[in-house]
Order: sequence, then C-alpha cells, then structure tokens
Amino acid sequence: SPSFPASTKLFQSRGFPEPLASAPPTAIMAPKKPPPPGTEEVRLPRLTDPVGQALQFMSALMFASYFWFGPAMGCGMAMVSPVGLNLLGWRGCAAVVGAYLAQLLLYRPQLSCGWPAALLYSRLTDYVAHYYDATCIREGPKLDPSRQYMFAMYPHGVYGVCRAFTGGVALWGELFPGIRLRWGSFGMAFYLPGVREFSLLAGVLDASKPVLTRAIRRGENIALLPGGLDEMALTDGTSKDTKLVARKGFVALSIEHGMDIVPGFCFGEKWIHKTVQLPGFIQGFLRRWKMSGTMLKGRGPSFLGFLGVPLGFVWAEPIRVKKMNPAENKAYVDEVFAEVEVATLELFERYKERFGYGPEETLSMIPVEEAKVGGRHAKSS
Repeated sequence: SPSFPASTKLFQSRGFPEPLASAPPTAIMAPKKPPPPGTEEVRLPRLTDPVGQALQFMSALMFASYFWFGPAMGCGMAMVSPVGLNLLGWRGCAAVVGAYLAQLLLYRPQLSCGWPAALLYSRLTDYVAHYYDATCIREGPKLDPSRQYMFAMYPHGVYGVCRAFTGGVALWGELFPGIRLRWGSFGMAFYLPGVREFSLLAGVLDASKPVLTRAIRRGENIALLPGGLDEMALTDGTSKDTKLVARKGFVALSIEHGMDIVPGFCFGEKWIHKTVQLPGFIQGFLRRWKMSGTMLKGRGPSFLGFLGVPLGFVWAEPIRVKKMNPAENKAYVDEVFAEVEVATLELFERYKERFGYGPEETLSMIPVEEAKVGGRHAKSS
C-alpha cells in the first residue's frame, strides 16, 4: 500500500489515524462535524402526477439505456431495408451505413472542442434525478465562476449514475451557478454507435491527458470519475466497506494547471444496480480496449436502477491547489491527494446514515496495483 508520510499530520489534525490508503478500513472512523456555513441542498423528489411520472421514467430510461441505442439504430435500418418495409434498397442501406462508419472514424470532435453540452444541462437530467428521488448537497458557499475546477466523483459505480448530479437546470443551475463542466470519458465510447451520440450531446470529451489539457487551457472545468474501470469492478452492494481506487492522475493534472479540486461522493450508487462479472477471458479482452468486464442488472430487462434507495450526492468545498510541475513535486501531489481523501471521508461519515448506510459502514482506498490484479479478488480480500 502506498504511504503518505508528509500527509499523516494532516490526517491526525482532522481526527483520522492515518491515510485511507495505508490504514485498514476498521481504523477509519471519522469524527462527525457539522456542515460548513453556506451549505445548500436541492431535493428532487419523485413526481406523482401522471405527466411527471412519465417524464421521469422516460428520462431515466434514456439515461440508462444508451448502450442499447446502437442495436436500436441497427433495427431501424433493418426495418427500412428490403427485409422490412422496403423503403430503402440495399445500395441505399449500404450508403447510409458506409457514411455513418466513415464519420465514426473520421469525424472526431471528442478530441477537440466536443459538442455543446445541451443534453447535460437540460431538464432531462433533472427528471433523471426525480426518478431516483435524489438529493444533491453542496458544502460551503457557492463557487467562484472566475476560477477553474476539477470535479472528482467517487465511487465510479457499475454504471456511473452519479453523472446526473452534474447537470440539469433545477439541480446544477441552483447549486453551481455560472459553472459548466466538460466530462472526460474512455476513448472507446466514441466508437460505439449510440454511446457516441449520447456522449457528444452531453458535451463529453476523450479523457486522455492531451485532450483534457487543451480543454483546461480553453478555460473549461473538468469532471472525472478517477476510479475508472477498476473501481467499477469493485462495486458491491452487499459489502459494508466501499472501496475506492487511489488514482492520482487527476491531482497531478490539477496541480499542473492550478485548478482547485472539488471532491464528491455518491450515496446509494452501489445499491441501485446489481453487478454481473463476465468470465475472466472476456474481461481480459475488454480491458485491452479499456472497456469494463463488469455488467449490470437493473429493473426487469432494462438498466434502470432499482427504486427505494435514497440516492444522494454531496460535494465538498474546493481544495485550493498551487500551480507547479507535478513531476518535480511528487510530495505535493501526495499531499493534495491526501486532502482529497480526507474531504471524501468526512463527507462519507457526515452523511452516510442520512442516506441509508449503517453506522458500521466504512470507506477504504486500495492501491491501483491491487485493483488491477483483479476487482473480484480485491473485493473479497
């Protein structure tokens, strides 16, 4: 396990025995402190009128089903082809498919400025939150829109429903006025039909460092799920210990550009879907393409999350970051990452019982190397 000797004093000053990544979960019992002044929350309860019920259901279904958009596009093409309604001949079908595949390979806005995030900052995202009976809390005063921020969300979860807490009109617009985000996603997402279009409409960019660096230099704020595929594989709704992965790349990127870091934690993410682990050889093949070997099960045949879970998200106050070269200041990278750990753990302890977690539930962070060996092994260890 990594150690953070320069940061041990920080942990002890906040009431923790030692950093999460070097201490057993049972040792991490944080003192409960009241939220800082200026804290606000937005509650988006489930809608009960017929129109509201239909809107929240369809919005959540769309948000949870983008992996099915590609097959749906294929079915639509088959329907208009000669084997269906015969509205388009085989040459016409081949031309449409060829044109789509050509733009898939040649038109790559995810590597430059992306598309406007029209979908993310629409009412659709608010309705997704309504479906999950959600609450979003921002600790401390409103953020200064003149500064740049790196939003780091934990845990990844098997599907990343927490991304809904970065958009909307009533939700994000109320808690973070004047702040807009650019999500970073795994590169293969932009070569999967349906997933590509959904991601672009949400304003998502490729999460590679060169792309994010250009976005930051344009003055954009960035949102990431630092745990990635490894943290996704650790999702376990039956465990009393929620495991996070100690990735520091986002911290180094923030330090390089002097961006403040805003950590956040999603409560209930581990319960709204059931996880299904694919066979090892399939997981190995998918990992080569930076894709997950962890699948999920939702309500019925869909990826809709199960109801009855008090889904909530809490954002911590920004962690101020000094601009410097992270490669030459690795101790500072460790120090800032320790601050992210402390802030995330304080959120967890302060709000866990409100969102249905038992007092015995813990939070731990495992080294990247351990997570890469195998999520299932790490989960059971």
